[in-house]
Amino acid sequence: MAPIVYTLELKSTEAREAVNRLVASMSNRQGFYKNVGEHLLNSTADNFRLERSPEGIPWKRLMPKTIAKREKLGQVPITILRARGRLAGSINMVATNEETRLGTPVPYAAIHQLGGEIKKKERQQTIYQRYNPKTDTLDQKFRRKSKSNFARDVTVKEHVINIPARPYLGASEADEKIIVGIAEEWLLSENPDFK
Repeated sequence: MAPIVYTLELKSTEAREAVNRLVASMSNRQGFYKNVGEHLLNSTADNFRLERSPEGIPWKRLMPKTIAKREKLGQVPITILRARGRLAGSINMVATNEETRLGTPVPYAAIHQLGGEIKKKERQQTIYQRYNPKTDTLDQKFRRKSKSNFARDVTVKEHVINIPARPYLGASEADEKIIVGIAEEWLLSENPDFK
């Protein structure tokens, strides 16, 4: 798994041509790109809060198994991609005179943005349980080592975990129109006579 950097390329030909024309007239592009980055940071935060892609498509719901695991760990059980807030809180922006880039150093960021498979190799693992000597029974529930009085090694077979794509980085059509507006405003602030 790898971190991800998203470089925005406007999908709309009309928006792309308008921004390129406006940017070509700017003397200080970094300020414009910084404003675009700040807008996209806010838009990305909205995507996490609303649990949807930049295009407004709802993310796939959590599996009941995931919700149960989170509850057991004391995490928020139903929020998608925000069990601890690490990914959502790590989104950062870099603005230069040439571009705006959004990204995150979180190792599992790319697989959540793009989806994919995690292939787990067969491995040995120690599991911990409770043994009741009075009834000579073994409780099948797994426990923490500190709450266990019985341990055994088991083989966990090779398996694949499928992670659905839940895109959070990107720009919607509305974002693209806002970016054109940001370019126009920036150019007017630099050159009040520009039309």
